[in-house]
This record gives sequence, structure tokens and C-alpha cells, in this order.
Amino acid sequence: MWKEEEIERKRESDVEGRKTMWKEEEIESIVEGIDKSYTQWVYHGEVEDEHSDEDVGMDDFDNDESAGGVRAGLQDAIGDQYFDIGPTNDLTGNQQPAFKNNRLQKLHEALDSPLYEGCKDTCTLTFVVKLMNLKVMNKWTDNSFEMQLKLFREVLPKPNNCPESYYEVRMLLCEAGLGYELIDVCQYDCAIFYGDNKDAIACPFCKSSRYVRNKIAHKKLRYFPITPRLKRLYASRHTAKDMRWHKEVRRDEDGVLRHPADGRAWKHFDDMYPQFANDSRSVRLGLASDGFNPFSNMSTSYSMWPVILMPYNMPPWCTLHKSNFLLSLLIPGPKSPGRDFDVFLRPLVDELTVLWRDGVEAYDEYSKSNFRLHAAVIWTISDFPAYAYLSGWSTMGKLACPVCLEDTRSERIRGKQSYSGHRCFLSTTHRWRKSLEFDGKQEKRDEPRHFTGNDILQQLENVPTMIPGKAPSNESLKRKRGIDEYNWSKKSILFELPYWAELLLRHNLDVMHIEKNVCDNIVGTLLNDPVKSKDTIKARLDLQDLNIRKDQWLKERNGKFEKPHANFTLSKDECEKFCEFIKSVRLPDGYASNISRCVTDRNTLGGMKTHDCHVLLQKILPTAIRPFLDKEIRTTLIEFCQFFQKISSKTLYVKELEEMKTGIVIILCKLEKIFPPAFFTIMVHLCVHLPEEALLGGPVSQRWMFGVERRMGTYKGYVRNFARPEGSISEAYVVDEAVTFLSRYLDDIETRFTRPERKWDVPTTKHDMELFNNKIRTLGASKFGQLGNDVDAVQWYIINNCGDDLDYFLKEHKDAIKSRGVADEDLDTIHKREFPSWFKKKMSLLRVNRDHRATDDLYALSQFPDDRYSSWQSCVVHGVRFRCKVRDDKFTTQCSGVCAGEYDDETRIYYGVLLEVMELDFILGRKVFMFRCKWYNTDPKGKKMVVDHKLTSIDITSKWFVDEPFIFATQAQQVFYLKDMARGKNWMVVQKVNHRNVYDILEHDEDQVSSSTDVFQEEESSELPPFEPTEELPNSSFIVRKDVEPETVPYKEVQELRNLYSRVGDLEDTTDDYDDSGRIFMNDESTLDSDPDYDTDDPVHISGNDDALE
Repeated sequence: MWKEEEIERKRESDVEGRKTMWKEEEIESIVEGIDKSYTQWVYHGEVEDEHSDEDVGMDDFDNDESAGGVRAGLQDAIGDQYFDIGPTNDLTGNQQPAFKNNRLQKLHEALDSPLYEGCKDTCTLTFVVKLMNLKVMNKWTDNSFEMQLKLFREVLPKPNNCPESYYEVRMLLCEAGLGYELIDVCQYDCAIFYGDNKDAIACPFCKSSRYVRNKIAHKKLRYFPITPRLKRLYASRHTAKDMRWHKEVRRDEDGVLRHPADGRAWKHFDDMYPQFANDSRSVRLGLASDGFNPFSNMSTSYSMWPVILMPYNMPPWCTLHKSNFLLSLLIPGPKSPGRDFDVFLRPLVDELTVLWRDGVEAYDEYSKSNFRLHAAVIWTISDFPAYAYLSGWSTMGKLACPVCLEDTRSERIRGKQSYSGHRCFLSTTHRWRKSLEFDGKQEKRDEPRHFTGNDILQQLENVPTMIPGKAPSNESLKRKRGIDEYNWSKKSILFELPYWAELLLRHNLDVMHIEKNVCDNIVGTLLNDPVKSKDTIKARLDLQDLNIRKDQWLKERNGKFEKPHANFTLSKDECEKFCEFIKSVRLPDGYASNISRCVTDRNTLGGMKTHDCHVLLQKILPTAIRPFLDKEIRTTLIEFCQFFQKISSKTLYVKELEEMKTGIVIILCKLEKIFPPAFFTIMVHLCVHLPEEALLGGPVSQRWMFGVERRMGTYKGYVRNFARPEGSISEAYVVDEAVTFLSRYLDDIETRFTRPERKWDVPTTKHDMELFNNKIRTLGASKFGQLGNDVDAVQWYIINNCGDDLDYFLKEHKDAIKSRGVADEDLDTIHKREFPSWFKKKMSLLRVNRDHRATDDLYALSQFPDDRYSSWQSCVVHGVRFRCKVRDDKFTTQCSGVCAGEYDDETRIYYGVLLEVMELDFILGRKVFMFRCKWYNTDPKGKKMVVDHKLTSIDITSKWFVDEPFIFATQAQQVFYLKDMARGKNWMVVQKVNHRNVYDILEHDEDQVSSSTDVFQEEESSELPPFEPTEELPNSSFIVRKDVEPETVPYKEVQELRNLYSRVGDLEDTTDDYDDSGRIFMNDESTLDSDPDYDTDDPVHISGNDDALE
């Protein structure tokens, strides 16, 4: 504790210290930095108490670890809001420190009051935090929680301070939360009653009443101020250090992208604003939003839009942790905000502007000092409809691409736009530009330009300011767009941020939804799905309109039309085999859902989520299509799948991304030669921009919607009152926020930060030799086994794989053999046979002589394991579950595949299956876990392994290294096998598994760090085959299949479509109009919903919700 004069001097110097932002009227001077053990303010006028042994107060709980943890968490949580300290002479006699408001006094009382009279272990607040933590962790219902509170009140000694109801608990914990503000909203979304309009009783635009009745507003926006939440990240000892990670811990590596800070956009921002960049505590935020239905069903039309901020200062495994997702706005339903999204962003943009220009005073727990906190939003993350709401560029119509903007290449076909014409991205001298086989024309257009922020601002000068809202009297609801407006509907409110125009990447294209749409297009067309196929009757009429691929045109015959079977569509028998293959797929535990459930009775795939499409496209589809499609077609589709596998990698390389920019253009051009124009929806076109965005923003795993969608699933679970879903979510979020924060300080109970993963393993034992440091958890019952004839093979494998620990003794033994005049060709054989016994005698002698070289680990190793060992069927190694083949065959998941690599002159990978998990016991309590495996013959010189289309196929009837089946459990990497229907039942295609709990990120204090979080698994780019698309075009002579009967189409159906779309040119130059929901009218014929997951050819209105998106 400080001396009296030191405290007085500190109080005087810091009286103008930190400011609280809980309420503006509460900004007062305080004392900060005082020793946390200074709990009785004797140097500020408080009279020192002398408690008797019977008294129970604050000091009694200081000895309790859990109470001390909550006390520390509470101090971090409310920081300078705890006490309102004035001059020393303000407190005299028995006066106590004044609380800033009753809110904090309640927390103080709950912290200092025992749970019951005489209890010295737990205070009321600790009890409440622990109990609420259990409720959150185990998803107890409110009713069950109330029942438990009632039980506790009955069994605890009387009197006790156990809360009487869940409501009382919530009210107490809300005091430790950061709260939110309620802002009234016009019923037509014209304005929010905020700022200058705070006291208005009518909308300033549509003049409608603010209230329904009795001062009850039509809608309420929930606004969660981000400034106190950012300050709390620095005030907490658990997160303050991580908020500096991006600059002080992360290591740069030229040409490698592992984090957004490695991207060009981040570095450009640092160059533009060096003062902001020099302080590692300046916060960079990502803004994400999407609509969702809070009722967990699609029968009720309701769309609620949260706006979430995520801090990129932290390591990836922290940025994507749900506890660090900051809910800033909750935009009410039931309708999507559409183009009026900016109306709701107003308070957030105002706060972000203050954080950028002026900053706020904050306290850094890590450096124990005050600093000026600044923050900036560096980009947005959203699906494609929300992209339009946030950017102001309509993502529908002929200029739908928000990257190409006015240079978007598209063509109007029957009932929709086709975004083909990717030859314009090729070099001007490329031979494909002159070919007529793509669309019947030569490609003479230049590549679309790159538009800077200033270019966009210049275009926005031509866009008139529209009256916001959806009021019936609003004349801006439907208007003709001017020629100079292109697809701009508004100037985004985000341009009010001083730095927004300078950003290189303002809005991210969501790879998750792009991948899903591409997968649906491919699979639906291959299987000729009536709903998702792009090879429709209208698609064949498009070919006739464009005068290309005459063999695929509809043929009139006997009063009907025949639709020739295209070479990219499977026959009925092939569709059945394809679906049987999908049903047979078994994936590793925790890798993906059971994709076989997606197979329908009609031999199509349905009900696939984005996660399913991700795995299907990257891992399964390349193997599934090989037996059925022509070489050129399957090669192109496999290359397309491998493109997504590369772009989704956790570690990217600049050189590879530059090659991918060219490679994806080649792939899209080849696809244009295969599929009809209807295949090329806007989501397919967006693939061409993904490599450039990866160069700007870094790995997509930190810029896509997977984590955001999961978080919205959590918000759905908050809803208790279905009549007031927004209120339920807001109240539950504040409570959960407080519990989550305070639970960081609970070391004696399982929390979401200490809860082991489902596939947890045991803590690593600490020995000098890495061999004995096992991080393995065995599962099930064990049996005893006998090494017998395997003892020599086990001993030699252990000796030969100990790394540098035995190098000295191995060399000494070889020298001793050479001194005996042994020939070189016999040296290795004798060395392998004699070294174990020699080493055992050598270490025993050194041990007797107390030689320092005879460490416990080396001595234990020299005595070799007991002949008896424990045999297990399953285990978890580094978070990966392995099962022996016999047991694994009984499960729907596949966990028996293993691979291991050795490094001689070149890398050689060995593939096999796990037969047994062996636990070997050494003296002095040392243990070694080994896998007994069956290895397949993967000799590249043999014929039992074939690499085709960069896919490795193995003959599983072959065997290799029968006498050397052992590896260390920690050396095994998991793989899974898929049936290779192209080669026969004895052949399998092997696929490696990269689990989500490993990150290859270099830090300043270590070579590599691995951590876990709840994000999707991605590959390491260096482990994938090179991305080298071929320029071999499909043969134009074989575009229909002669072995499949053509489909018969009624004459009347074709004629109706021809009459409806008489000429393609009639629809090319139409100007799109707006309606109030962000949708657009196409030539006044149809209104297409902005949901990119639903693509229709029907010319009628399609109803749906934006929140239905995956």
C-alpha cells in the first residue's frame, strides 16, 4: 500500500484523470491507479474500522479467491465509475465514499454482503455470477432457474441474501453491464428521433405521428454505445494485452498473408494515417450485418437486423470469439430496412466520428496508464443484399457488380441478366479474345477499371438526395434512374467518416454465400434439378437467340419439342449413382454435418446449408464427378473447386494470389464454353474479384459471414417474449455481456473461457524429452497387449525418432563399430541390432557414476518399455479424434484414416488406417503413445497410387512397411477416404483434414502459435497442390450426349416462352426502378427479391425474406 504522502500526491495529480462515458452528466474527475488492496479509504477521510471476529465484511471476502476474482472483474468492468472522489477534506468523520449513482451502490452492497450470516466463502454477487454462468453454459430455462433460486433460499441458512427471482438477478447483473439506449423510429423508417429530432412528436419527413398512443412509439431502435465497450477491452487484464497483438506481437513475413494486417488495405491505411497507426491501441473494427428471423421458423415473415462490430487488433482466434463480437445496433422488424439502412446507422456513425477525430480518454490495464483511444471501421462484412444497403450500389440489374460498377459486363437473356463475357479480363493478345465459340462474337472490350474512393465520390455527385422512408406519400419510392447515376441509389452514410473514401477495401464480398450459390448452380445443373438447374427451356432458347451451340437447340418434331441432353448433365442412372456416392460419404468427427441427409428421393440434393456446400464443393464434388463427365468438363469443374479451396486457406501467398487472378479468368472462360449463359449469375461473376480482395484484406476466414451467422443464431436463442423479440434480445444480451465479462475472473468454476472442447485432450506433461510430453486423452476401456515379436521394431522406431536427444550416443556407437573394422555396407545393420543393448548398458553405467548426461528421461528411455502395454480403441490427440478401423466401421463418421511424412531427400507421405492405440510404460513414470497402422502402398514408382486431377487415389488392398507399422500418436495427421468410382471398389481417394483449432501465425516471441476458436476449418495454402488451370477448351463437336434420349417438351410451353420474351434486345437497355424495400423492377415485368441464394427464371414476383439467407 502506498504511503500517505504518495497517495495524496497521486490524488492531486490525477484529479483530472479518466472520464466516465456512462452518461454525459456523470463526467467527473476521479482517482485512478490506486492499489487494489486499498479497500478502506483511510487516507481520504474514512475512519478505519476494527472488525471483530464475528463481523463479516469486505475484508473477509478478500481472502476468498472467487470473491477476489469477481471484485477484480467488477473493478475492471466499471472502472472509474465505482467511486466519485472529491477533495480529501470533503470526507470527514465517519463519512463513506460517495457512489456516482445507486446502480453502483447496489453492486457494492452485493459484493460486500455474505450469502448468509456467517458465510465467509461466498458473497452474494459471486454466488449470482456463478449461478448465472451455469445458466448460460447449460442453457437453463428461466423457469428452471427460478425453481433453483427457490430451492437455494429454502436450504440456505436463514436469513440469506439469495435473490428471490430471475428478474432480481437480471436487474443486479445489468448494473455491471453497459446498457443500451432506446431511440424511437418513424413507422415508415423515415427518421429516428435522435439528436435535433429527439423531442419531436412527428416525423420530420412524412409528418406521421411519433407515437401509436400514450407516448408509445411505433418502433424502437436499440443502440449499444461502443465507446464504453472498447474502453472495457483495455480496462480488463484479460484482454488489454491482446488489443496490442496486431502490432507488438504479430510478425510480418514478406509475401505471406495470415492476418488482415498483412493485406494491402491495412498497410495503405497505416501509410495514410501514421499517427493513428503508430499507437498499437488504436482500434480497427469490422462492421457486419445481416437480417434474420428471430422466431426460428420461416412461416412468420419477420426480419430483424443487428449491426455487429469486431476488433481486428486481437489474434484471429480472439477476434472471431463470440465474446468479442460487439452488438452496436438492433434494427427492429418486421420489415427489412432496405435502402433506409443509413437512417438507423446515424448514432453509430456519430460515435465513430468522435472516436476518430477526438478519441476518448481510456485506461490501459496492461501498461497501467491512461491513453487517448481512437477507433476506425476499416470495412463491412455482409451478404449481397446487405452489401447494397451499406454501399448504396444496387446489386441487381445489368450493372449489379459493385466492383466493376459501370463497367459491369452483362447481357439480358430471357427473364434475367447473364454476367458472362469474362474474356475481357484476359490480356489483349490472348487467342481466346478472337474466338467466336463463346458467344458468337469477338471480345474487344478492355478489362473493367479500378475505381478509387474519389472516383466513387465523383459519381455520387450525380445522385440526387432522396427522401428516406417508405411512407405512401414519398415520391422517391419509385423513380427513373438517370443515365449518370448508374446503379447508385444513395450516398452511403459511411462516407461521413473522414477516412472512408481513402480505404482500398470498403465492403467485402462474402465468400461464404458466393461459394454456396456456385455450389447450388453446379450441383443443380449436373443433376438436372427442376428448381436449381440452369439448363432450362429458356436457357436453350437463349442459345438460339445468341446463335451459338446449335446442337443444343430445341428441336421441333411431331408437334412437340425435343431438348437434347447436354454433355454437362448426368443421366438418370448417373444421378442415382452420384447420390449413392454422396450417401456413402463419411467425414471425420466434427468436420462437417452428415451430408448424406441432403440426398432426396428424386436423386437431387436439397436442404444444404452454407457449411455443407463448403465441404461438398471443396472436398467431395471433385471425386464425385470424375466417372460421369468428359475430361475437359470435369477438369474445369475440379479446377473451380480447387480455386475455392485455395482462396479459403488460412495462410495465403501473394505470389499464388497473383496467379489465381489469371487462373480464375481462365476457368470462368472455359465454363462459358460449357454452360449456357443462364448459369452465370452475379454470384458466379463475383469469383473473378476474390483474389484481388484477398490481396487487399488478407485471409477470407476473418472476412466472411460464418462467425456472424453463428452469432445471430445465439441471438435467436435469447428470444423469450415472442411479442417483443427485440426487447428480449437486448435485455438478454446485456445480462450475457455482464456474465461473460465477470466469468473471466472465475478460476474455480467452468466458464465459456475455461470449458474444455468436446474433443479436449489432457494437459501436456513437462519432460525434457519431447518424446514423453504426451497431449493425448484415451477413450473407452483398455485391454492389455504383449509386444512379443514387435519389441525390436518398437524400440528402434523410438530410438530413430527421438530427434537430437540421442545424436551424441548414436554417433558414439557408430564410431565404436567402425573401430572394429566393420565394412560400410554392414554398418547400419549392426548398428540397428546392437545399439539398444549398448545404450542400455551405457546409460546404466553413467547413472551409477552420477554423470549429468544420464538424465531421468534418457535413463528411462534406455531401459525401454515394459513388454506389456495398454491397448485402446479411441483417443484424442491435439484436439483430433482417432478411432481404430474395426470400431470406426460402426460409426457414420470416419476417424481411422492417418497419414505421416518422413523427410529424406524429398517429402514422402504415407497413408493408412489406424489399427491400435498403444500406451507404452517406461520406468520413472514415463509414457509413450504409439499408433499401430496398416500402411497402403504409396510408392510413386509403383502402380498402387495414382494422382489424377491433383487427387490422390490409392489401392487399399495393397500393403507397405508391414514390419514397420508404428508411429508416435503425435506424428499422425488425420485423413479421410472417399470411394473412387472411376477406378473400382478397391480404390479410394484420400483427402487431408485441417482442423479448425490450429493457426500458423508467427509471433515475435516464438516461431509458431496454435490456438483454438469456434471458426470453420480451412486448409493451409502451402499444403494444397499448385493452382494451375489448363487452357484446353471443351470440344465443340460433342456438346450433346447421344447415349441419352432427349427430353420431350410440350409445344405450347415453348411457344408461350417465345411470345413472352420475343426478342432479347428489347430488354437490354431498360432502366431499373426502385421500390421501397430495396428491390428493383425489371422493365416493370417482375420484381425479383434481392436474395442471392434464390435465383429464379420465372417472370412473376418472388416473395421472400432477406433473413432467409444462409
